[in-house]
Amino acid sequence: MIFTYRSTLVDRQGGHAKNIATAIDTDKWIEWLKADKLGLYGNTAEVVEKHLLPALCTENYDELSLAVNHYDQEWYKVNQTVIFEFAMFVWAGFKAGKYSADTWATVFSHAWQSGSRGMMAGVKLSQAQVIEFFRAAPMHRMHRAVAFEGEDLNAEYAALPDEFQVQRGVSTGIDHFEDGFSWTRHPQEALNFAAINCHNKNEIPGIIYAIIPKTAVLALFSYEGEVVVDPSVKKVAVERDFFKGKVLKEFRSNFDAEANSNDVLFNTGYNESRKAKNIFER
Repeated sequence: MIFTYRSTLVDRQGGHAKNIATAIDTDKWIEWLKADKLGLYGNTAEVVEKHLLPALCTENYDELSLAVNHYDQEWYKVNQTVIFEFAMFVWAGFKAGKYSADTWATVFSHAWQSGSRGMMAGVKLSQAQVIEFFRAAPMHRMHRAVAFEGEDLNAEYAALPDEFQVQRGVSTGIDHFEDGFSWTRHPQEALNFAAINCHNKNEIPGIIYAIIPKTAVLALFSYEGEVVVDPSVKKVAVERDFFKGKVLKEFRSNFDAEANSNDVLFNTGYNESRKAKNIFER
């Protein structure tokens, strides 16, 4: 399988950033790592062959999860696309019958939220592919792999009502509002992403509120309270709420568009002026 990966290279001398896209064949990925023509992978080939390939063939998924998490953190320091390349390598192996669905779920769950923007920004994927990825991964295994210490995402999922509200931070600069995968249970996270999704001060941030059926949930993640929603499942209700008036003016006066890839934390006054909605009450 051939997948295209997106990354940013920074010229260490000039400080200039360059966006690049690289197509890699999963069947030749190990050889690609060993060749390392651009000098971007360090000892990744050795790590994969000595530590991760054996782990993929065992049924100790907790140990596999710990290993993937550990190496993802190391890769993140030097090359943020490696985790996505590894995930697609495992996906190809799963489709070929080499790896189990639980193995795929363990690796995929770590890759989904990795990097500065997550998997959808790191790999060129269609909506149908992403839905297939999640539907092929046992949800209970994904939840076990990524739950924070002391949290039980499987219990949280079991306790969800048949219909519940989620929200999503967007801006007028993106073209996927209601049909995005990533939503959140936490209103503050939606506010943060509304700002992150603005790339200049002409774009207007907004919150999309939706009531979804439980059957639309593909997975829950502790980080950012994310709810991955299947966009092919019809939502019960949707409401758009873009900033305007005093709130928009305040946002534009405080927002640094150049820092939109960083976490954006709003001051207390802003939070008080922007109340989360409950569209169940309408």
